[in-house]
Amino acid sequence: MQPKKVRKLLVSGRATVGWLSVLTPSVIGKAWRVNSPLNSETKYVIRLFGIRNAVLAYQLYQADRPDAEAEELEETLRQGIAVDIFDLAFVLFARTPKGAKSFGRSMPALAAIIGIALGLLAREKSELSEGLDG
Repeated sequence: MQPKKVRKLLVSGRATVGWLSVLTPSVIGKAWRVNSPLNSETKYVIRLFGIRNAVLAYQLYQADRPDAEAEELEETLRQGIAVDIFDLAFVLFARTPKGAKSFGRSMPALAAIIGIALGLLAREKSELSEGLDG
């Protein structure tokens, strides 16, 4: 897949998850297997997650405009990849209560892995492809 198409997919995915989280945190809560009904603190955290994703989507959308510099696009992609790596690390190393099912952690982990993969594929020139060319 071409990097430009991957970036469009990444922007639309982040925007969709972001706005769903902001507008209907209970939908994201169900995907994360959070016990319903959600308390106000949990809704607040999910909305913060949503705002972050909406901002990441907007940044990537702006960095992918025709008059933007290549460094701006690369930096924006790196920021998204870093955020997804931290998300994955927190999911993997979070402690769960004894007897709790870890299945609820699979959706956030999968989302982070997909974000990392799309972020890497969206890059115009990666270090890997430069090494293969030279």
